Amino acid sequence: MNQAPDQSRTGFSREAFEDPGHHGAPEHQSTENEWQDETAAVGYADDSYEPQSTETHPSLDSLDQLPLALTLRCGSLELTLGDLRRVAAGTVLPVNGVTPGFATLCHGDRIVAEGELVSVEGRLGLQITRMASRP
Repeated sequence: MNQAPDQSRTGFSREAFEDPGHHGAPEHQSTENEWQDETAAVGYADDSYEPQSTETHPSLDSLDQLPLALTLRCGSLELTLGDLRRVAAGTVLPVNGVTPGFATLCHGDRIVAEGELVSVEGRLGLQITRMASRP
C-alpha cells in the first residue's frame, strides 16, 4: 500500500490530529519510527481479506438440536378492562379467527403450520394439516 510519508495506515495525515490552536513546540514529538511502531502495535484490519472456506462452517444439520419455543394460537378476542374484571369461573368468552378444534403453530409472530387439536394419550396435541409456505 503506497502512502505519503506523513500518513498513517488509516489514510489520515498527522496534521489532522494536531491541535490547530497550539503554536509552540510539543513537549515530545514522535519520530517517524515511533509513529510506525505505534500503528503496527495497534494492528489494522486493512490487510488483505481472505474469506474462510466453507469447510470451516458447521453444517446446518448441526443446528437440528437447537431448541425453539413454539406457541399454539387458537384465536383472539378483545375485551374492555371492565369486561375482563368481570370474568369469573364459568364465563364463556367468544373467540374470533379460528374454527373450533383447530389451532395455528407459531414461532414468534411467524406461522409455521396449522392443524387440528387432537387427544394424544390424554393430552392435547396438534395434528398438522397444512405447513406454512417458506419465505
